[in-house]
Amino acid sequence: MNAQDNLLEMFWHFTLLSLVAVGGLNSVIPDIQRYVVEENAWLTAAQFGEVYALSQATPGPNVMVITMLGAIIAGWTGALALTIALFLPGTIMTSIMIHLNTRNPDTIFALAVRRGLAPVVIGLMLSTCWVMLNSLSGDWRIVVMTGVTSLVVLRSRLNPLWLLGAGAAAGMLDMV
Repeated sequence: MNAQDNLLEMFWHFTLLSLVAVGGLNSVIPDIQRYVVEENAWLTAAQFGEVYALSQATPGPNVMVITMLGAIIAGWTGALALTIALFLPGTIMTSIMIHLNTRNPDTIFALAVRRGLAPVVIGLMLSTCWVMLNSLSGDWRIVVMTGVTSLVVLRSRLNPLWLLGAGAAAGMLDMV
């Protein structure tokens, strides 16, 4: 399928994903990767991983990956369509949920939803980690760098900017 010719289908797909992006966009990255890489072959898994990494390293909201993917796949119209598809439904849904939760924060339903969503969000985030790890080239150096980065973040108070700088330096020195 040519993405430029089927912007409406892409818009609809990403609109539906935005409605299930509980915990943020990162919770649906596996579905986005499946749609972009496996179903439509617009990018390879490695290219998808690179776009995701670049979007996470740039200043601004984490969801810039959607705008970048839209631009790569279908130009400026794709960037605009996917950005609107992601933001509009999520903003409306979030506004409704904030309103309902503010008015009735202690109801059984509100407490159950908050308790039930936490493990689901964690599971979705872990699936994102797995998909992104699988998009790496398989080079042992990249896998080691990923593991070391995870350990440093979990075990120290080192500012993540140092890790980003170290990763960029390793890439520029052709170490990974």
